[in-house]
Amino acid sequence: MIRSLNTAEKAMQLQQTRIDTLANNLANVNTAGFRQILTRVSEFGSGDVKNPGPDTTPAEDVRKLKRSSGSDDNWVQIKPMIMSHATDMRRGPVFSTGRDTDVAIVGSGFFALQTEGGERYTRSGSFTIDDKKHLVTPDGLQVLGEGGPITLDGENFSIENDGFIMVDGTVVDKLKIVNFSDPTLLEHQGNSLLKAPESMDPQGLAANEIIVAQGNLEGSNVNPIDTLIAMITAQRAFEIQQKILTTEDEMLSKSVNKLPQVR
Repeated sequence: MIRSLNTAEKAMQLQQTRIDTLANNLANVNTAGFRQILTRVSEFGSGDVKNPGPDTTPAEDVRKLKRSSGSDDNWVQIKPMIMSHATDMRRGPVFSTGRDTDVAIVGSGFFALQTEGGERYTRSGSFTIDDKKHLVTPDGLQVLGEGGPITLDGENFSIENDGFIMVDGTVVDKLKIVNFSDPTLLEHQGNSLLKAPESMDPQGLAANEIIVAQGNLEGSNVNPIDTLIAMITAQRAFEIQQKILTTEDEMLSKSVNKLPQVR
């Protein structure tokens, strides 16, 4: 009975994590360049979990349960369920904004940004120019070119489809656009920023692999209808486990209260 309580509690925690993740996705449905987070409940040790979540159970917690046949060697392994996360890298819709500092990546890759914690990456090309003529994000993070932070010191500038930056008719830099061997492992850090795992280095793209569109932005790849349906499903699953937990608790309470009466 105690095992049933623990199982129901664990299932509720997993569904709550899924609900929180889906709610975050839904909140960013209109965030430029946002990549939704996918969740999956898998059996521990199945080998297909890429990015375990905080509810990962260590191997020593895997239990064994004796079958009802009575044989001493007839045991079945009970593996707990864990929540894993991955970043959905499907492209979002590209739409025109008419702003010269907005840039959308039409193909593969990510913009590189300079932060206090090192390079971070994003698909959001919503940029602006600060008072030092640097191309920056709305939060003031510098957009990187192949020569470092991009400076647009001139009267007119343009960003070509291959990423080269022209200022007053002269090439001054090129957008640093990189890709990764497995982009689904990139971790969200808020404000559409993505961090690469230490074991995965960014890979440069050749000029013919880069396609950008100035005056455009890429939207979020969150489908609000699908996400809302998934939230309802997760909420119902949570409520079912909650009822199981309540029922098991009531049965345990009755058992404990009646036990002293048994002679």
